[in-house]
Amino acid sequence: MVAADFTAMAELRQSLIRKALKYAIFAADMSAPPVTAPFDSAGVLQTAPGGGAYLPVGFTTTDGVTFSGDLSNSDVESGQSASPTRSDVETDTATAAWVPQETNAAAVALYENLPLSGTGSLPELGTETWTWSRPKTPPTRYRRLLFIAQDLNKKTGNPIYIVRHFPSALRTGREDEQWTRTSEISRGVTYQAYIDDDLGTDSLTWIDGPGWRDLAPLSDEVQRVTITGGPTGGTYTLTFSGQTTAGIPYNATAATVQSALEALSNITDGDVTCTGGPHPGTPVDVAFGGQYDGEDVPQMTASAAGLTGGTSPAVTVTTTTAGGA
Repeated sequence: MVAADFTAMAELRQSLIRKALKYAIFAADMSAPPVTAPFDSAGVLQTAPGGGAYLPVGFTTTDGVTFSGDLSNSDVESGQSASPTRSDVETDTATAAWVPQETNAAAVALYENLPLSGTGSLPELGTETWTWSRPKTPPTRYRRLLFIAQDLNKKTGNPIYIVRHFPSALRTGREDEQWTRTSEISRGVTYQAYIDDDLGTDSLTWIDGPGWRDLAPLSDEVQRVTITGGPTGGTYTLTFSGQTTAGIPYNATAATVQSALEALSNITDGDVTCTGGPHPGTPVDVAFGGQYDGEDVPQMTASAAGLTGGTSPAVTVTTTTAGGA
């Protein structure tokens, strides 16, 4: 076995710690289409379907949105074991709870169990008197809920979006509505997600956006060293970013080329990996990593002045894979 490098094993990545720096909640009636593709193929956030059917809930308290649920298992106990010998998931529900601060159509409708559009919905803000009454028998009214959080890629500043969709949600709780001079009128609600017949799930989540695409690993640069002219002796040199190697034999193996490059002051062990060879018949590929991982590095230059024999021997360096792409 090989000795472990704990840091490499742990793969601790600060760039994957997410926060909801901004977030928004939207609600629609079941007549609106569900959300199935919040991003295009390039990771650009798209508008909600339904042409405005998803209404924004607006400001909420600083507690934000709490996603929780209930998970219970059914255990089998046996006389020969102190712990259960079998366990199966019995229920696994998902809920979302938040406290709106605005008195708008979405916040009121979700709290009072009113339709968000059509007959019985609240009219446009400020156009006429708002009025609603509690029915004798409360209706069972499912909603489509959409939650969008925005974070940032710390390195590039581009947005990262987390989108969660409850395609079929039912109000299962609401907080007290309190009127007081010292605080806003708020209408906290809890909605439970239920399986949507068409989508076959009670919750969908996506993460994408330009900042998310920026996290993709960048390609390491690969440069190819080729000898032509059939030399039979002598040496050549490679120059990288102003530093020139000692003479490299005309028939060097990949390991020999790598050792010559690692002897430079600007290349340390692990910065290059050489494959292919041996020269002169087979090119040697130099892959950059280490401190040059994912970077577009300067192309090496070569001098064939020390090569002998053959017919006009020459050394060329070409970039086969550009770094940073």
